[in-house]
Amino acid sequence: MFVQLARVFLVTVGALGGFAVSRQVDWTAQTGFSEGYVIFVFIILGASIGYVLGGIFGREISTAFRRIRARLAEVHPSTLMLGAIGLLVGLLVAFLISSSLLKYLEDPRWLGFVVTVLLYAFCVYAGVGLFMMPSRDETLAWSFGASAPVDSRPPKLLDTSAIIDGRFAELAKSGLLEGPLRVPRFVLVELQTLADSADDTRRARGRRGLDLLTTMAAGEQGVLVMESDYPEIPTVDAKLVKLALSSGGTLVTVDFNLSKVARVEGATVLNVNEAAEALRPVLLPGDSLHIVLTKEGKEAGQGVGYLGDGTMVVVADGARSVGAEVEAEVTSVLRTSAGRMVFARIKELP
Repeated sequence: MFVQLARVFLVTVGALGGFAVSRQVDWTAQTGFSEGYVIFVFIILGASIGYVLGGIFGREISTAFRRIRARLAEVHPSTLMLGAIGLLVGLLVAFLISSSLLKYLEDPRWLGFVVTVLLYAFCVYAGVGLFMMPSRDETLAWSFGASAPVDSRPPKLLDTSAIIDGRFAELAKSGLLEGPLRVPRFVLVELQTLADSADDTRRARGRRGLDLLTTMAAGEQGVLVMESDYPEIPTVDAKLVKLALSSGGTLVTVDFNLSKVARVEGATVLNVNEAAEALRPVLLPGDSLHIVLTKEGKEAGQGVGYLGDGTMVVVADGARSVGAEVEAEVTSVLRTSAGRMVFARIKELP
């Protein structure tokens, strides 16, 4: 919308400017073309320049508007009220000062104009900053139906995979996931689409994610919905990356590919799988562990078991001990993008 409005405005201004330029000089005498032709050329040239500049300025204004809207979505109404009061007070103070000051700055007139503009800018900035300071410091309570203080920390943006996975809730309860939890509206729509799917597996995953959000919204770890959207971006993943960049938030996901793309574009990402991997106990070659072998491995003679955190352990010569608990010695640890695998052998008795 901003692009179209900017183009209409600048095309009109450019056309009028081209017409004005065509009347400033006797182009007919200089070029030999008729007056109507010269006017037509200048109008088209001015309109074309306006069209190009309108697209550039319109996109910049649209981007700035989306960023402001995303930031305002994170600001509490009481903070906005304080900012509005500060704006009015700043304008009033600037008006009173300028009224008494301008009589000393009548000559030259441009100096009085510059001083007035700077005075208004300073007073407005000071007024807004001063009145919003109590809200930032959490020293002023408002009774407009909101008892919780404004959280100034960057928001944590949940994607569909993280909501379905559910482990982010435990991280939030333990305090390891700091900051307000936010779910963009387009992610909620994708979850609802999954919950309405004809496929049983997809429907179950979508409903589990919606149930978790409903439970958390009613608890201490509240999850709020962000209305920010980017209609011009087709995919949910691309919208999430754009929102993370514009809002300064952290993208919470378990999607490996989305994590890589978001980091390439400069967004902050918290991959729950990577966090879980980092919290697993460290195993080094030579360490001993007790494990129950549950099945045979792909290679002859191998036995496979799993640690409590789900790490797969491949034990050489463990096929004959499937179904029993053995003491094994770690020989190597292989780390992959999907996690880690531990290789071990049956520990020989001394």
